[in-house]
Amino acid sequence: MNRDIRSLLVEGKAKLGVWGCGYIGFTSMVNFANEGVCVIGHDVDPSVTSSISKGELRIPNLDYWIGFPVKPLIQNKMIQTTANWEDMLDRDICVHLIAVPTEKEGEPWQEPLLDVMGKLSKRSPTPEEPDLIIIESTLTPGTFDNIVIKTLVDAGKSVGQEFLVGIAPRRDWFDSPEKNLKALTRVIGGANPETTEIMLGVLGIVCDNLISASDHRIVEMVKSVENSILHVCAIYATQLACAYPNLNIVEVLKLASTHWRIPLYYPSVGTGGYCIPLSSKYIRDGASHPEVLKLIEQTIQFDQNQPYFVADLIAKKVSGNKIGILGLTYKRDLKVHILSPSLRIIERLKAHGLSVSVHDPYYTSKEVFDLVGVNTFSYPEELSKFDGLIIVPPHRIYAQTPKSILLDNLHQGQVVLDNMGVWAKWQEDMIEKGIDYHRVGDAGWA
Repeated sequence: MNRDIRSLLVEGKAKLGVWGCGYIGFTSMVNFANEGVCVIGHDVDPSVTSSISKGELRIPNLDYWIGFPVKPLIQNKMIQTTANWEDMLDRDICVHLIAVPTEKEGEPWQEPLLDVMGKLSKRSPTPEEPDLIIIESTLTPGTFDNIVIKTLVDAGKSVGQEFLVGIAPRRDWFDSPEKNLKALTRVIGGANPETTEIMLGVLGIVCDNLISASDHRIVEMVKSVENSILHVCAIYATQLACAYPNLNIVEVLKLASTHWRIPLYYPSVGTGGYCIPLSSKYIRDGASHPEVLKLIEQTIQFDQNQPYFVADLIAKKVSGNKIGILGLTYKRDLKVHILSPSLRIIERLKAHGLSVSVHDPYYTSKEVFDLVGVNTFSYPEELSKFDGLIIVPPHRIYAQTPKSILLDNLHQGQVVLDNMGVWAKWQEDMIEKGIDYHRVGDAGWA
C-alpha cells in the first residue's frame, strides 16, 4: 500500500465524506474544512443538509467554542452537503467518517450504522487505493466486528487492504473552547496496526492529542466505560441526596472532592443526552455476562425513575396547578433534548393533571409543542404566573438574569426547584420573599 491518504486530503486531491450531519458529524466537517480539506456531508434528513448548505448553523454558539468562523467555509464550498447517499460513492472521497445515531427512544440502535455500511460496501476500492472508514459514533461492544467488519466481508471486500477500518469516538464538550476536537485527548484504533498509523495521520490534521490503542475492540469499549463510570458516580450523588434529604449533600460532595482522588459530582433531576445514560446500556448489552453488572443495571433504573420522582415531589409541594419548566435540553446552551430529564418530568406532571408550560431559548413554540404537547411562556416576564418552577439545564440566560428582575417576577408561595443551582446565589433573598427555593441536594430539598 503506497497511498498517502493524509497528503491527498490536505493537498486537495481527495475529499473526506461524513455520514450524519448532527453535532458530531458537522463539527468534524468544519474542523477538517478549516484545515483545507474538502468535505462532503450526507444526512438522511434533507432539511439538515439544506440548512447547512444555506449557512444556517443549528448548533448554538458554535463559533465561540469551536474557535473560528464557520459560515465562510460553507460559502467557499469547502463544505458541501447532499441528501443523496449515492453521491457519497464518488471516487474522489477516500475517507469516510461515520457519525450516525446509535440510540433510538433511549435504547441502543444499530440500524443506521448497518445501513451506512451496506451502502459503503458497494464501493470498489483497491489495495493500491484503499478507502479509510472511521467510526465516530459510540458503539455497543462487539458492534464493530459484527456490523462494520462483517458487512464488508460478507460483500466480498478485503478488510485491511481494500477497506481500512477503525474507531475514534469523540469526547467534545459542546460549550467550552478548551474542550473541543482539536484540544482533547482522543483514543483511536484500527482493525490492524497499519490502519491505526494511517488514522493517526488523517485525524492528526484536526486533533493535537491522539492515543492509539492496541486493538479496535479496546477503543470500542473505552468511550462507553468512561461514560458509564461518570453515570454511576452521578447517580450515586443523586441517591445520596434522596437518602439524606435533610442534609446538604451538595456541600458534602464539594468537601469530599477536596480529597485528591475524588472528583466533584452533583445530585440532579436525572442525566440526559446521547452519552451518559446510553453508555451503561452499551456496556450491559455488549457484555458476555451482563448479569454480573448489577451496579450498572441499578444505575440505569434509578436514572430512568429520577425525573418521575422529581415531578411527584413538585406535584405534592405546589398549592396550585401551574408549573413552569425552564429548559427542555439536557445540557446548558445546547439544542439537544435526547433523553433530557425535562421530557419525563413534563410527562409525569401532565399525568398529575397539572398545567405545564416550557421556556427554552433554543426551541420555537411549535418545536416545544410538537415534542411535549405544551405551550411556551416568556422569560422572565411570565415567571410569576406559576405555582412551581423547575430549572433543568443551567442555560446562561437564566444565570445572567439580574437579581432585581428575577425577584420582581417571582412571588411569595412559589416552589422553585433548581437542578444545578443556577439561582443559588439569590437563595437567601428568595427565602426572605417567601419563595420555597431549593437546589437539588441541599438541606430539605425533598
